[in-house]
Amino acid sequence: MAEKINLFISHYGGDEKHVEKINKLISNSYDVRDSSIVESEPNKATNKEYIKSLLRTQLDWAGRVIVLIGPKTHEREWVDWEIEYAGTHGDKRVIGVFLPGATDSDVPEMLNDYGDACIPWNEEKIIAALEGDNIWETSSGEKRPSVGNRGSC
Repeated sequence: MAEKINLFISHYGGDEKHVEKINKLISNSYDVRDSSIVESEPNKATNKEYIKSLLRTQLDWAGRVIVLIGPKTHEREWVDWEIEYAGTHGDKRVIGVFLPGATDSDVPEMLNDYGDACIPWNEEKIIAALEGDNIWETSSGEKRPSVGNRGSC
């Protein structure tokens, strides 16, 4: 029986189709329990403190956080907030995964500060990062220096 993992996937809403894809990919190795907030379960909240309380609950439950890095991810305030919260509350791995077509300039600033790994879309590397490897690579798979406080090259 596969190991169970509690996962939160931070993403820009326009990249939501990749949430299901990465869950499917990871489920080849793990029994995934995903607490991500997705548009198929809409939330009309507008109060920032209320939204943060919802996100805190989901992030506190997760043992690992994946940040999907797409062309607009670095522009999203909530993605940065989720990364910073995950990186400062509890012992969670924060892993950036480049979506196809994303570039190195799309990496959210908070991932550089609080990430444990940053990798291209590759099943073997994603699983290795989930299991504790601090892999830092560019969107094309070349070595990338870890610029944050948590990860190492």
